[in-house]
Amino acid sequence: MFSRKIAASAAVLTLGATGLVACSNDGDAEPTSTEVVSETATETDTATETADATTSAADATTSAAADNAEATEEITTADGATAMVPAGVVAAMDKYAEPEWGEPMAVEETDGGWIVTYDNEHYVTWNENTGGAPTWGQIANEWLTDVRLDQKLGFPLAPETENADQSGWTQEFENGTIEWTRGGTEDAFTAIVTEK
Repeated sequence: MFSRKIAASAAVLTLGATGLVACSNDGDAEPTSTEVVSETATETDTATETADATTSAADATTSAAADNAEATEEITTADGATAMVPAGVVAAMDKYAEPEWGEPMAVEETDGGWIVTYDNEHYVTWNENTGGAPTWGQIANEWLTDVRLDQKLGFPLAPETENADQSGWTQEFENGTIEWTRGGTEDAFTAIVTEK
C-alpha cells in the first residue's frame, strides 16, 4: 500500500514539474490528468486508512482471544491452599458446582485439562475443547481411571443424563461414552465404556 502512495505522489509531482496545469472554463468538461491523479491519490489514501483500521481491529480481537485463553485466576481449596488455574476452570466451577458439594478439596492439572475435586466423588472438569462439565459417582470413577492411565475418552462434554429406560446413567465424553447401568439385572450395576 505504501508503494501505491509513492507512485501516486510521484505522478502528481511529475505532472506538476512538466507544467501541466488543469485549466477549464467549462464545469462539465472531462477532468484533466492532474485532477484524475489527484483524485486517485486521495482514494488510495482513504483505502489505506480503512485497511489499516480493519487490520488494527482484527489484531485487537485476536489479542483479546489470546488473553482470555491465557488468563488465570486463583482458587482456594478447603484446606486453604491456593492454585492458579485458567479462567475457564473457574467459569466451569461457577456453572456446575452445587453448593452442597462444599469447597473444592483439590485441583489437579492433567495432560489435557483440569480436574477440581469436591466432597463425595463430585468433580468439575475443564479443558479448552469442552469448556467444562461436571462428573460424579461411578461414571467419574471410571473416567478418572481412564484419564489417569491412557486418556482414550478425553474430557466430559456435558453432565450425565438418565437413560430413557431408567436403567442407569450415561455421560458423553470427547471420544466416547460411559454408561453406568443395571445391564439387564435389577441389582447389579456395571460400567459400559464405549469409544468412538
